[in-house]
Amino acid sequence: MNPTIYSLTPRTLSLLASISERLGEVNAAHLHHPSPLLRRAHRVSTIHATLALEANPLGRAAIAELIDGHSLAAPGTAELEVLNTMRLHDLLPELDPYRSQDMRLAHGELMRGLALDPGHYRTGAMEVLYGDAGGTRPVRRRRAAAANIPSQVEHLLHFVENDDAPLLITSCVLHFGLAHLCPFTAGNGRIARLWQKLVLMQQWPVFSFLPVEGFIQQAGEGYYAALAFAEEHEDCGGFITFMMERIDEALHELLMRERQVLSATDRMATFLMDRHKGRFTRKDYRRAFPELAPATASRDLAQAVAAATIIRHGTGRNTWYRRPG
Repeated sequence: MNPTIYSLTPRTLSLLASISERLGEVNAAHLHHPSPLLRRAHRVSTIHATLALEANPLGRAAIAELIDGHSLAAPGTAELEVLNTMRLHDLLPELDPYRSQDMRLAHGELMRGLALDPGHYRTGAMEVLYGDAGGTRPVRRRRAAAANIPSQVEHLLHFVENDDAPLLITSCVLHFGLAHLCPFTAGNGRIARLWQKLVLMQQWPVFSFLPVEGFIQQAGEGYYAALAFAEEHEDCGGFITFMMERIDEALHELLMRERQVLSATDRMATFLMDRHKGRFTRKDYRRAFPELAPATASRDLAQAVAAATIIRHGTGRNTWYRRPG
């Protein structure tokens, strides 16, 4: 089948509108640059969920310890899966999602010590299972051929990069396409989920930490059922809808639980993170936070100057600021 074939329903279009609106709210509330503590919590959730989908037995507490640097001298397979996934998450911002070489590099990091051929496409046919043998639904099986894997991956990446459809939709096509092609002997599900994340985070930074994988896991066997349904009907439209539902849920939870009144320190950190190096004024700062009163903006700036976070130059209307260094 051609994995790039899909149909859209009114439900899919409604989700597209909802997600687009939520992404606008995320940017307006400055949630695309979370605090280090929140980013760590989301990272634990993401790694736990994506590996739990692959039957990794480690709980969140154990994964949090590994993330905090409490690694073992001789980690077992479960711990090695976590450590490899952590390294790959750190590497993601440096990778180009449309380069197959970068995908192979990512797979090499992900499956180091876990597969015989990390970073190499498979050369033989393989049996693909959709579902968990211990679940309530029957496990679906199919045989994935090995013909022209490199060219099929290149075609899929080219399609996603150049298709005129919204990226939210084509990123789901990419996810399904990689799950369908199974270009590697192991780790295909993890690569498919990570590669969708990589495509989305390049346009919307919130996806670098948004724990969509946790909502996939919460959906249980629905994930594998959506993949199998798309295979059987040779149309991944239903899978697109499933994934967009999970993205919409993840954004909704972020907005409901994490939107808060930022402290002056958080506001300044967010402002400086969003700006290139160079001078700025109080007017620039207020433009980033239009809800602030002029007096509050002045206090934020004075506090940052006192803390040596920024340096003040000039007086009165000629006052401007810059980062140290």
